[in-house]
Amino acid sequence: MQGVARYSIVRLMILGVGFGIFAAAVVGCVGGSSPPAPPAGKPVAAKHPEPSAPAAPSEQKAEAPPVPPAPYAYNAEGRRDPFQSILVTMESGRNLQSLPPLLRTEIGELRLIGIVWGGFGYSAMVQTPDGKGYTIRVGTAVGPNNGSVRKITERSLTIEEKYTDIFGEKKVREVKLDLHPQKEGSE
Repeated sequence: MQGVARYSIVRLMILGVGFGIFAAAVVGCVGGSSPPAPPAGKPVAAKHPEPSAPAAPSEQKAEAPPVPPAPYAYNAEGRRDPFQSILVTMESGRNLQSLPPLLRTEIGELRLIGIVWGGFGYSAMVQTPDGKGYTIRVGTAVGPNNGSVRKITERSLTIEEKYTDIFGEKKVREVKLDLHPQKEGSE
């Protein structure tokens, strides 16, 4: 029983000290504070002007209005774009709008919609995401990463693309587009 009474006394002391600190903070914030300073742009008027003799014009000082600070302007000249990959070189950073549509489109976005063959060899028709179709042959440049068509068969199209991996090494990959791609789950 004695432990419970001691616990209650300690609890009351902690509450009392906490309330005292709170009351002191409230009184310190509310009372005894000086009036707020006037804004920097407005002159302060005296509460009780004292009568005095008018000053000579040479004694009067004209106060210049305060000059507002110049607005901050960021200058990115000479700095790299933080949202662009560090591995992008000047040669691969060319303007994509000036390139033909097949060179602007990523290889993964192309869809093989037809293959024609005859005495002149194989030709394939691919469709870009905007719905336009283009005829391509072996050697045609495709994609923004210097890809080119390497092989066209009766059922597929193989594109060889050069790229730089995350370690800065130049690599070559082959992308195969099938005429009738297999759907997942069906054999």
